[in-house]
Amino acid sequence: MSSPNLSPSSPIRPLSIGNIVSAGFQLYRSHFKQYLGLACKAVLWAIIPVYGWAKASTINAAISRLAFQDLVNQPESTSTARNQLEPKLWQFLVVQLLVGLILFGVNFGLSIAQAILLGILGGILGAESALIGLVSAITSIVVLVIYIWAYSRFFIPDVVLALENQVDGTKAISRSWELTQGHVLRLQGVVLVAGLITFPLIVLAIIPLILAIASLAAVSVTGGGPDAGAIGLFLISLLVSIGLIIFTSIVTAPFWQAIKAAVYYDLKGRREGMGFKLRDRGTP
Repeated sequence: MSSPNLSPSSPIRPLSIGNIVSAGFQLYRSHFKQYLGLACKAVLWAIIPVYGWAKASTINAAISRLAFQDLVNQPESTSTARNQLEPKLWQFLVVQLLVGLILFGVNFGLSIAQAILLGILGGILGAESALIGLVSAITSIVVLVIYIWAYSRFFIPDVVLALENQVDGTKAISRSWELTQGHVLRLQGVVLVAGLITFPLIVLAIIPLILAIASLAAVSVTGGGPDAGAIGLFLISLLVSIGLIIFTSIVTAPFWQAIKAAVYYDLKGRREGMGFKLRDRGTP
């Protein structure tokens, strides 16, 4: 890789937020066709429930494995990486489901707590109080920060599972929690910066759907009900939006998987030093 900060021959050393995002971007650019091809396959597999989801998770993890192996100057072929991960296929689904449930629980719990707090304040101050709006804005920011904190702690279990021996899905989640301990603020910075890079594509993908729903709602409000033309326009916009969302997923997923690989590289280096290269040479 041509990165000035992550040359394969360079010693492993702590990386800044900018280094990690830059490394992810350079890996993505250097292996664009390879990663994009894998991402296309992952999206197609994701259409099929259960088994397809497991295959998609495994393929996405293969991107991270390839990226990490490139960082430590032990490059693998796509077929080698996929063959290495295939025996863990169902464990990747376990990771995906458990992390999804954990993050859903965190988000749900925070939303309930916020709603209770605003409800109590509304009962005391009145629903029209300007203070309610201010508290709502502040608590929304707090909820977002806490959610990103939780997301950061469970950011790399799929990478752990892809690269470490004798680790199943639950142990990979525990390892992600262990490795990220004490580095949450930096990881939040990585997630924020990477999110800002990919956010415009996500917005562009959902704009047609938002416009279609808004126009359909506007027609309904007038009392006449949506006509055939409005419904047709809505369906076309829906299809366009779905196509754009799929395209965005294919384009952005490899970038995020490369970012995860760089994060894992950094956290392993910080916690276990250069020796981990020797311990993991035979993985898995």
